[in-house]
Amino acid sequence: MTAILAACTTPTQNLGQIGAVKGVLGGITGDEPLAVQTARDVLSAGGTAADAAVAMYATMTVTKPSVAGIGGGGVCVVHDRLAKKIEVLDFWPRPGTQTKSGQVHTAVPGVPRGLYALSARYGRLNWGQLLASAEQDARFGTPLSRSLKIDLDASRDKILSTPSLAQIYSRDGELLDVGDRVQQLGLGALLTSLRVKGPGEFYNGGLATQLVAAVNNAGGTLTLADLNNYKPVWREATAVKSGNENIYFTNAPRAATGTGDITGEGELVDVLNRYLADIDNAPASAAKGGRSGFVVVDLAANAVACETTMTEPFGVGIGANAFGLDLASGDVAEPLVGPVLKINPNVFEFYYGIAGTDTPAGATSQIAQMAEELVGAGSAANIGLNSKGVSTVNKVSCPAGIPPHPESCQFVADPAGAGMALGR
Repeated sequence: MTAILAACTTPTQNLGQIGAVKGVLGGITGDEPLAVQTARDVLSAGGTAADAAVAMYATMTVTKPSVAGIGGGGVCVVHDRLAKKIEVLDFWPRPGTQTKSGQVHTAVPGVPRGLYALSARYGRLNWGQLLASAEQDARFGTPLSRSLKIDLDASRDKILSTPSLAQIYSRDGELLDVGDRVQQLGLGALLTSLRVKGPGEFYNGGLATQLVAAVNNAGGTLTLADLNNYKPVWREATAVKSGNENIYFTNAPRAATGTGDITGEGELVDVLNRYLADIDNAPASAAKGGRSGFVVVDLAANAVACETTMTEPFGVGIGANAFGLDLASGDVAEPLVGPVLKINPNVFEFYYGIAGTDTPAGATSQIAQMAEELVGAGSAANIGLNSKGVSTVNKVSCPAGIPPHPESCQFVADPAGAGMALGR
């Protein structure tokens, strides 16, 4: 689905209320429609791209937990035009500590502190307001989207054999269908705690003690020290020159030499070919999926592109059932490419953002699209399709740049993800 920005805007009034912004809001593209709509409402209320990204991710923990549960993590590249900064927020899940033999290796969740860090540094609206919609969605239920139904069907055996997941997503031994109401009271209670108290209770308080006990009783790996010590990391983005603009990656490619599949000259060609070499050498766990990507841009040309992960679809089915918390696998594979932004480093105008599932299949598709659009038509002709893992890629393209030319922007959601793109 594609949407194009309108060309006029008026000053923000009634900050925090939907409809406060008239005219250009910005836009969003991602794999889950309700989350995209929630992010659009935050932009309409005068929120920044960071605010909208927090609200979108929080909503996905309810409506797309297969790839974006609270028990997972993510990585974002963030552009703030007023601060003239482009940096990376890394809240990727980290392996939990094994305390006895026979435990299933689970991860330390990064989402609560990661989203709080993004809100605190680049947000404008109240933290609690950003989580309120997700909390209500969990408590009162939402219709099952076609996007989540695709993931349920692909993980049918896991869903039906995992009691905590089967209770939510099946009835009488059959998976729910599109439009069936999904209610998650335990997750709603967890989101209430995060909304009211912030992430402190989750990592350091009484809630942390309860979560650790529940995970260990279920056979997972998580200690109080794991939660206490988990902190998201802000770091410099990897910048690659492309004409008058820079392409900002969340991490540099690991391979010293590239595949040569992308034709052309320049630093960007070399870097993209090195990413292709990384994909060729990706660990088997990278193909499991459980990842998604989205891009948000606001009217001031601030932008956030994120990759979410549960390390495999719906995590490992171990967590704290009373709180609706399922943990990502402790077999954590690093991002292959990650989300990307294209920014002019002199005037800090936004031109391009892209993010996807980042499995070998998705990362290959993302690199091919970037080559065709940023290097030149035909430059990716030699790239072979990769079939390892789910492949969806969501992107924003503003060829004339924003803020001066918002009318040039297009927001595109990959049809394979059954997601949505909204922009005006």
